[in-house]
Amino acid sequence: MYPSYYALRRVNPYRGVVHIVDAGEAIAQTFDGVTWHLRADDGYGWVRPAGVWEDGVGLKLGQQAGLEDIIAALETRPTLPFPIFDTFELWLLDRESGLPLALLATRRGGIEGAEKGDGEWYPFALTYTGFHSPALAQRDAIARNPSDAHRDCLAHLVNQAARPHAMTQWFQRGQDGVGKGMTGLRLPYEWRARTVPAEDFPELLVRESWNSRLEQSVISDYHRWLSPLLLLWPRLSSTTRARLELEACDKPQWLARVHRLLPGLINADQVRAALVAARLEQAQAGAGGQDDFTKLG
Repeated sequence: MYPSYYALRRVNPYRGVVHIVDAGEAIAQTFDGVTWHLRADDGYGWVRPAGVWEDGVGLKLGQQAGLEDIIAALETRPTLPFPIFDTFELWLLDRESGLPLALLATRRGGIEGAEKGDGEWYPFALTYTGFHSPALAQRDAIARNPSDAHRDCLAHLVNQAARPHAMTQWFQRGQDGVGKGMTGLRLPYEWRARTVPAEDFPELLVRESWNSRLEQSVISDYHRWLSPLLLLWPRLSSTTRARLELEACDKPQWLARVHRLLPGLINADQVRAALVAARLEQAQAGAGGQDDFTKLG
């Protein structure tokens, strides 16, 4: 078979985009465009780790026997980034409007056998406590009463907008962004085949229009926090991409991890300056220097 090349988003919680080379009996996945993790059929119906291939180096771990096809596919792969193929999206719905509120799942080839889930949206892995919202910090300072972890406040804000009986719905998104309604959780029957215009879907992970300035600021803080990873999405408006690029420059180490997978740049000079800053920071920190990027999961 001919190899296929595509990318998928990792959501709920969002952890970026994985790029995949599929050669049939073996696949390769990368999260940074440099290191590819190989998995292959072990002959007993299980797909298991088979090695590590690095761009410019070749096979670093594993035996080449049995991996010839995937290695050849990697060596002749098209330019990164690959197109994102997960056009089926599961959305948590706003309880008042019934419109998409937060992205819960994505799939590549249809939703047959897909779980409807429990309607819970997660901003980060439960072990990740690094998220800091300036809006929530300012509120806590005024109240002189520190709140729960900012991650938990954010999750409560979004999930409460869908409760007490959360509804979800799968949509097939076209190239124009229009969503064709499908099945879901606690979904009114008449909504199952509805068509939702592109402008009624959040452009990013969560709806950005809220009732209060605090709520809106918290969501903005969340998208700002993940801005380097959100830049991996190909169909962003130029206004949103420009905003995210400038915000991502405040996280140069995160940006450096994924910059090879960016589909395009608007503020190219600022991004290049941030990448230089990341290299300098890494050199000063030495081999043991770590940030909390890997803790996202």
